[in-house]
Amino acid sequence: MTDKVILLGTKGGPRLTTGSAWPSSSVVEVSGRPYIVDCGLGVTRQFVEAGYTLADVHTVLLTHLHSDHCLELGPLLHTVWCSSQKRTIKIYGPNRTRALVETFFEAMSYDVGVRMADEKQMDPHDMFEVTEYSEGFVFQDDLVEVAALQVVHPPVETYALKLRFAEKTVVFSGDTSCFPPLSEFSKGADVLVHEVMHREGAERMCDRLKDIKPDLLAHMVAAHTPGDDVGRIATDAGVKRLVLQHFTPSDDPLTGPEEFEALVRQTWDGPLTVGADLTAVPL
Repeated sequence: MTDKVILLGTKGGPRLTTGSAWPSSSVVEVSGRPYIVDCGLGVTRQFVEAGYTLADVHTVLLTHLHSDHCLELGPLLHTVWCSSQKRTIKIYGPNRTRALVETFFEAMSYDVGVRMADEKQMDPHDMFEVTEYSEGFVFQDDLVEVAALQVVHPPVETYALKLRFAEKTVVFSGDTSCFPPLSEFSKGADVLVHEVMHREGAERMCDRLKDIKPDLLAHMVAAHTPGDDVGRIATDAGVKRLVLQHFTPSDDPLTGPEEFEALVRQTWDGPLTVGADLTAVPL
């Protein structure tokens, strides 16, 4: 059985357009067990499209609470409850993750109550075990050990996550500006999954959205990593493979996979995967 990383959603930001990729979510499969990393819109559908069933959901990790990484956490958990045997689902996320889960189920209390009474479903409220983490050790189970590094994604508390298992290491950058300590955190990793920004494409995107988000470009520059800097981080870390995810922009007609790859190749000459939804990377 081959361990692997599957990119469920690869779009940066919450906005959807016709034919666009889904926002950020991924799976790390270890010995047949899938660990979900981030829960942007589409995670539930993409998880089953990747070949899993909702009975396979057991552990969810969030890098931060921007909506394109967490908006479908509640709906995923609710759908798991509706669709599979009751069991403990473990959720790990930064501060306020517990409130995210609790308030979602409070908002859905009418539906939950109806299903419990009408369909005799079990009470979901003790099904979801939330642990809020900070930098350092996150958890260890029988297969995986996870650690976190706080990165720079103002104004949101955000973490890179490192999963170690069976002499393999996978690192997710989370959303971050160029952050040199991430190289040490990722040193020698088998796979580094890193967000990536194309500055000129981002400027065009921000210009299109200026009436909705007049300060978007300032956020992009402060909180995301240009492609050439992504390559530098990977080179300094000596990772075995760099995987690009969370593309910013993801729907600019002049900024496609080739443009992102060209930026990264200025500073990275190792194995490279330019991600797309449902891309699988064997480990």
